[in-house]
Amino acid sequence: MKLILTTILCGVFYLSMGQNTLSNNENENMKRLFLIGIMVLSAVAGFAQNNTKIDKLKEQQKVLKLTTELNKLQLEYEKEKSTNIELKKKVADINSEADVATAEFNTANASNTVKDADSTIKKLKKVKSINKKLKRSQKTLAKMEKKIAKLQKKIDESNKKIEFVDNQ
Repeated sequence: MKLILTTILCGVFYLSMGQNTLSNNENENMKRLFLIGIMVLSAVAGFAQNNTKIDKLKEQQKVLKLTTELNKLQLEYEKEKSTNIELKKKVADINSEADVATAEFNTANASNTVKDADSTIKKLKKVKSINKKLKRSQKTLAKMEKKIAKLQKKIDESNKKIEFVDNQ
């Protein structure tokens, strides 16, 4: 906009100065050329304003896409969180069973002790696998939290860009 005003002022100054030294025909040609220049600059300025609107709309579209992605990720996070809670309950139950099973060994009867040891081994393997699942679930939750924070940051930055374009 400043460029357009500067060009117009220079043109007006040039035309006012040129009236004394130029012939009428040259003066008319300069006026026409000056008017054509003003029209071209006006058209360029109009297209520039349309470009800012288009940029704003593209940025809004980007925000909507990121918001959709964020919502999907939050749904997945909530599902994983409920799975994690269930796994924590299972781990607590199975850990208590395993603790009881390891405390009940009796050395008086060797064959029963072997059977108890086998069942205890099975329980401990089950505990190990469920603890592994719980650990994996917790890692997944942590990764999802990071992704959600990253997406939220992108959305906030894009919203700032949109607000900045609005203010101009």
